[in-house]
Amino acid sequence: MDVTKSQICKAAKELFNEKGYQSVSMRQIAGAAKISLGTLTYHYAHKQDLLGAIMDSTIKTFPQMPPRNIAGLHLLLRQLLESVEDARFYFNDPSVYRDVPVLQEQRDVNVSCLFGLLETALSNLVKENLLISELTEKRIHQLAAVMMLSHTGWLQHNASRSREYAIGLEELLEAQWAAVYPYLTEKGLEEYEKAVAAM
Repeated sequence: MDVTKSQICKAAKELFNEKGYQSVSMRQIAGAAKISLGTLTYHYAHKQDLLGAIMDSTIKTFPQMPPRNIAGLHLLLRQLLESVEDARFYFNDPSVYRDVPVLQEQRDVNVSCLFGLLETALSNLVKENLLISELTEKRIHQLAAVMMLSHTGWLQHNASRSREYAIGLEELLEAQWAAVYPYLTEKGLEEYEKAVAAM
């Protein structure tokens, strides 16, 4: 992504997070990006094109290969949470993608991709004897589903509660590991203590 497009996406994301996607105009985005409206519409003719670019750029930050160790899973979980927090407007307002079928399809593809990445990472840890072999494909699917659903639940919880009751990223990351922890093998526990608990 070139500098101008990156600058536009950054400015738009900040405005969307602050005011909500529906409340932000292309003119406001251009002003925040310090460019003309013409330059903005040259790069992104419509607001939905800009939204698609923001979500695509987020997906590209994730690893192409699922991790095969505890540290890699920890990094993946952190990246998932950071990306969700970074584009929280997208998850807090379903109308953002529901009203535009193309965006709904893109969202479905992106979520499926991330879900598959997480499932494969968990399967890899079973193969590497870091998670117990009794962790079946069905249970891996369920564990991945709980972790993925916790992301949107986390944002909605924080958006609807006062700061004093907000759950921080580190706290949710610990909670996700609490779900995985019972399935760690002895080797997995050793790696967990070195790679995660020490952080």
